Amino acid sequence: MKLLERMLSRNGYIVDTAANGEKGIKKIESNEYSLVLTDIKMPGISGEQVLYYLRNKIKKSTPVIGMSGTPWLLDQSDYDAVLPKPCSMKEALDLIRQFIEK
Repeated sequence: MKLLERMLSRNGYIVDTAANGEKGIKKIESNEYSLVLTDIKMPGISGEQVLYYLRNKIKKSTPVIGMSGTPWLLDQSDYDAVLPKPCSMKEALDLIRQFIEK
């Protein structure tokens, strides 16, 4: 994740990170984001729980990209997109650009 964070910052994006899903939800509650990028499988609160909270509890329509080592299992997911892990930095940047501009 640190590599992705550096790559996005170097490409002109303002990046905010959270160490886990619980901290991510707290940040989402108090900030406006153009995009949320979350690991799907995390200890504690999962990326799916973050997505559910965003959509159903605080009713935000912020695009959410889930990152997964098994993206083929998520064809019917509610994520706006799924980024496979591992992926190239170009692949990640191209997908993020589909949702936001700098």
